[in-house]
Amino acid sequence: MTQPLIIIADQTLAIQAELADLLAADATVVSAVQEEQLQYWLGSPTLKPDLLLLDRNFIREDLSEFCLRWRSNPLLRDCDVLVMGPDSANDEAQALLAGAVDYLRKPLHPVLALARLKSQLQRRQEVARLEALSATDGLTGVANRRYLDQFLLAEWRRAQRESNSIGLIMVDIDHFKMYNDFYGHVAGDVCLQEVAQALQSCVQRPCDLVARYGGEEFAVILPSIQIEGVEVVARRMQQAVSDLKLPHDASATSDIVTLSMGMAWCEPTAGEDCRLLMTAADEALYTAKSEGRNRMSEAVDLASIRMLLTN
Repeated sequence: MTQPLIIIADQTLAIQAELADLLAADATVVSAVQEEQLQYWLGSPTLKPDLLLLDRNFIREDLSEFCLRWRSNPLLRDCDVLVMGPDSANDEAQALLAGAVDYLRKPLHPVLALARLKSQLQRRQEVARLEALSATDGLTGVANRRYLDQFLLAEWRRAQRESNSIGLIMVDIDHFKMYNDFYGHVAGDVCLQEVAQALQSCVQRPCDLVARYGGEEFAVILPSIQIEGVEVVARRMQQAVSDLKLPHDASATSDIVTLSMGMAWCEPTAGEDCRLLMTAADEALYTAKSEGRNRMSEAVDLASIRMLLTN
């Protein structure tokens, strides 16, 4: 498991060193001794810290305003702020009301400080674990339908804001009901798991998503891509499942498990509904299945779908 990343913002080098030593076994620590350094970390597009240890006097602005600005940064909204300051109940109350998750009184007591810091890290790990569970399909290990819907809407809106493109592949395991009837539901579950992992192995960018859409259907969201790239990913997935060589003696299409795939791609404009992409990919999937299965089909008539969705 990747170690959590903690930023320590304190002008006292001795405290920086003390905290770094306390956390050495549990986290990766970066330090800021000037407010300008903290602003640099705030602007870093590759930094996703888990916790900020902030001395109350480190920043010039109001603590409530700082916490609000911190939370408004998409990169930092999941990073908690823990404030350090004087041994004062009033200062502690103000920090907690401003949005800090905890308050460490100075001078620091090493055992107490470490216990409270570990408690925060454990809480974050548990929250992350629960969030991952809520977004994951229990059988296949890929994203579930709930997360798929949220992700598609978020990426659709991002594409609208940035005048960018987005692709979608709808995937169906050919004759899966017959597979279940012939081999049994336990074997059917194993088939779903192996196909899901084969699909997952074919996406290489962090922004791509493989999700179980329902039953034997999967959906693959590919942001910031051209249709040629969508086709490359689809062919890669088709080959990966073929390479599994899962027997399917009940199939009318092949003696191994195969896929039918519907592809759609567009550059969404303001006001358009993300159902456009889903409907287009679903219709392309229907075409692939009606033309004999074990093939890919690309959506070509988005104009009529647009008209349908606006009426």
